[in-house]
Amino acid sequence: MSHAKKHDDHDYIVARQEQYVKTYRKGNTDEIMKWMHPEDFIYSDFGGKRENLKHSEVKDSFHKAFNDFYDLKIKTLSLHGHKHFTAWEWEITCKPAKDENGNRLEKEDAPPKKLLGCTLQWWGDDDKIVKNHDYVQHREP
Repeated sequence: MSHAKKHDDHDYIVARQEQYVKTYRKGNTDEIMKWMHPEDFIYSDFGGKRENLKHSEVKDSFHKAFNDFYDLKIKTLSLHGHKHFTAWEWEITCKPAKDENGNRLEKEDAPPKKLLGCTLQWWGDDDKIVKNHDYVQHREP
C-alpha cells in the first residue's frame, strides 16, 4: 500500500489502522470488539442492509465472519483521513464454510469469494470507533 504523506495525522492513522487490521487477522471476536467504543457507538453495514447495529449484533457479525469462512484474508488498498475520521478501502478474499442452504462445506470444495469495500470510521480521542459505516461489493475472485 502506497501513501503519500499529506498531513500531520497521516503516520498516526496508518499505524492505528495497521493495528486494527492485525487484530482483525487474528480472528478473535472479543479482541476486535475492544476497538469499538463501549457506549458511544453506531455501526452500519450498508452492503448487508443492516443499520444502527448494537454491540451484540456487531459482535455476532464478527463471530460469523471469523467462523463461517476459510482463508479469510484482508488487505488495505488505501487509507485517507485524520485522527477522528478515516476512509479505509480494503479487499477480503475467503472461502465460505457453508453453502446457500447452511450446509457445511469442506475447505477444498468451497468456492473462492472476493469482497471490495470501503469503511468510514469516526474515532474518539481514545482511539475507539464511535461510528462505522461499511460499504461492500462482491467481486469475481
